[in-house]
Amino acid sequence: MALYDYFLEDDIDLRASFMPLTGRVAEIFAAGFTGGELDPAELFAFTDLTRQAIAYQPEVISRLRELKEMLSGGTPPAVEPDRHCLSPHRCEFWEHCTKGKPEFWVMNLAGITQERMESLAAAGIEDIRDVPDGFPLTALQQRIRACVVNGVEYVAPELTDELRDVEWPAHFLDFETVAPAIPRYAGTRPYQTTPFQWSDHILHEDGSLDHREFLHEDEDDPREAFCRTLLEALGDMGSIFIYTTYEVKIITGLAEAFPYYSERLLAAADRTKDLCATVKRHFYHPGFQGSFSLKSVLPALVPSMGYEGLAIQEGNQASLEYLRMLNPSVPAGERARIKAELLTYCRHDTLAMVRIREELLKRF
Repeated sequence: MALYDYFLEDDIDLRASFMPLTGRVAEIFAAGFTGGELDPAELFAFTDLTRQAIAYQPEVISRLRELKEMLSGGTPPAVEPDRHCLSPHRCEFWEHCTKGKPEFWVMNLAGITQERMESLAAAGIEDIRDVPDGFPLTALQQRIRACVVNGVEYVAPELTDELRDVEWPAHFLDFETVAPAIPRYAGTRPYQTTPFQWSDHILHEDGSLDHREFLHEDEDDPREAFCRTLLEALGDMGSIFIYTTYEVKIITGLAEAFPYYSERLLAAADRTKDLCATVKRHFYHPGFQGSFSLKSVLPALVPSMGYEGLAIQEGNQASLEYLRMLNPSVPAGERARIKAELLTYCRHDTLAMVRIREELLKRF
């Protein structure tokens, strides 16, 4: 029996259903979903891969034999973790395989290449503190190594100038977004990033702190309400702290999609200050473990503000929970709980930026 006989579903035979990216598929990817009823079958292009699949059959048999032997063993295989374990996604066994690694594992040298990881491993070096002085490192990696070896922070004199270069009131802004494979809203394409929530902590020059937030709860397109409420909160004055330039990308995309708001949105984008970039240029704490993500920087600088106690702890989870909140089959009480958890998570991120800036200013 030919391999393609296993790939029949609803009378669709891959032998005869090759379809290039044309028609409705190309239209949705190029111009965006125009609204109305959408047939999911229109979003797929079929290609006959029988010949290629058959060519892999001998290797599949060999791989299956190896897997069965491994699974029948009494102990898990010894796999040396490295960068390949994180691409394209972190392996689910990452924690298991790295539990014996030193606190300051060389993997924590930000941006270290696989080649240099292997070079250090060949020399029996796993701890950053054991990396020889002459080993080729980038300037950032050298900074990380020096901080770990000496057990001190790196604080550049430029840090305070950047943190204090503020037009008041200072906004601390964070967005949550969703990027569904099948577009939900007219004018959007598959996997297009669509913002549905923002949080803004507003720090005044006298030290007082306000908070505003938005979460779109209806099933219609959230973008117009997102723009309108965001611009009302940001006003025309004040620096806008963000963590990475993700928010700028979202704002510029909204400006293109909604010309009515374009001028004000782009003006807001011009007021942004990337706190992550500032930290990466001018500061390092050994507790960062080589990462400058908010999830790494916050607990090192503000231990009382970790993410462990939050029901939602990262952006992908927030996206999934948002889509679940919109599902009418989910009970009302559950939807209310999801809403509260989404608001708590986004609010936590913007307050985190406020506290990180405060902690960094204490270094001077």
